[in-house]
Amino acid sequence: MLNAEGGSFKDPSGRVYLVDDGFRGRRVVRGLTAATAATVERLLAEPFFVRLLADGDVAGTRLLDPDDPVAAAIVDRDWASVVEHEAVDFLTWPYEWPFSMLKDAALLQLRLLDTCVRSGWLLKDATPFNIQWVGTRPVFIDIPSFVPREDGEYWQGYRQFCSLFLIPLMLTAHLGIPYQPLLRSSLEGIPPEEATRYFYGLRRFKRGVPSHVWFPAKVEGWMRVRGGAGGSSGSRRRQPDTALLALLDDLRRLVERLSCRRATPSAWAGYSDMHSYEADDFERKVAFVEKHTSARRPRLLWDLGANTGTFSRIAARHSEVVVAVDGDHQAVDVLYREAREGRRRNVIPLVMDLANPSPGQGWAGRERAPFVDRRSPDMALCLALIHHLRVSANVPVALLVEWLRGLGATVIVEFVDRDDEMFVKLVENKREDYADYTPENFRSEIGKHFTIEDTMPLKGGKREMLLLEPKNPP
Repeated sequence: MLNAEGGSFKDPSGRVYLVDDGFRGRRVVRGLTAATAATVERLLAEPFFVRLLADGDVAGTRLLDPDDPVAAAIVDRDWASVVEHEAVDFLTWPYEWPFSMLKDAALLQLRLLDTCVRSGWLLKDATPFNIQWVGTRPVFIDIPSFVPREDGEYWQGYRQFCSLFLIPLMLTAHLGIPYQPLLRSSLEGIPPEEATRYFYGLRRFKRGVPSHVWFPAKVEGWMRVRGGAGGSSGSRRRQPDTALLALLDDLRRLVERLSCRRATPSAWAGYSDMHSYEADDFERKVAFVEKHTSARRPRLLWDLGANTGTFSRIAARHSEVVVAVDGDHQAVDVLYREAREGRRRNVIPLVMDLANPSPGQGWAGRERAPFVDRRSPDMALCLALIHHLRVSANVPVALLVEWLRGLGATVIVEFVDRDDEMFVKLVENKREDYADYTPENFRSEIGKHFTIEDTMPLKGGKREMLLLEPKNPP
């Protein structure tokens, strides 16, 4: 099976294909034009690129033998040559990343470009869509973006870097505005002229804003009035190595100093210290998750409603990859930083409202795949989440259970009864009585789609842990 990857059509130098060839499993290959193939072959022999490969900063890449059946199939599609890349475990998009992830991705982009310039090369693009994650490590995947740099060639990716990396980070760092909805609504990012609408008055003097927002916005406005005349083409502008390296150093220092600020305090960033369990019950819950994840050892596990990742880290000990999802940005940022600093390399944290998960985006809705279609989990944790979706998002219990069944995975779910103090707090000032939210109805709906393999009561019967195996479709 040979399928073109939805977002790779924009670069005419090549096209990425996803291959499922059975014995070797999932493969990622790229067809290249003749000119790009020559550049990539030269790149693979460059000492600086060999170091980047060894350090894991760029995706493993090798030229495919023309006799490889996959290479032959791609050459038949009018490509001159084929390379194979090391596959990442789960695709993610920048509008799903917490602040610290986007910041680390920005620093990787700048570090790679600095290395390129010092070796006579350039990165022609500066988009976070060229970066994916191996757990908490950012990896650059768009190898054809590396091109030899002509003497004094201007870095045309500067505006793209500002729109997709720097301005989103500054909006959150300086103003407490979450960038995720803005990046999700515009795959091209937040251009300087639009950013000036946020950085007005005294806000325009915040660190980095005058030079990387207001000045570029004025230049773009002037160029638009002039109709693009007056030497506006990047190809006619010159930028000596010293000037470009100084710019990259300035951007690096600016990004490093930015820290996350949110206008609304998080309700869940301190989850590990504020959960409602007594020590004994909490240890029993941990043991239940540990027992069943260790027995099944899933390749891909989704922790839905992960909070700060207490159970993501437990599951990660027995899973190849854990995708930890929560709608609270600060909780996920804590999760990412703790996993990164603890070198938990197989946890990928994402910010996402599970009542409104990332849809298909871009051209034909396929350029950026929806969350649920990227790769199905083998196992899912759904701990103390169902009551939130029922009350806060008004999703009926029947639909919640259908959604869980749609994952096609073994599920560990925690049901929070109506007399639990957290449920009582959640329904304060609510008029609906949530009549379908009862243990009896929950089990009835579960029985339509799952077999209950194991259960364990918690908090004197106010909560229950259940291990569910999906029934075969009717």
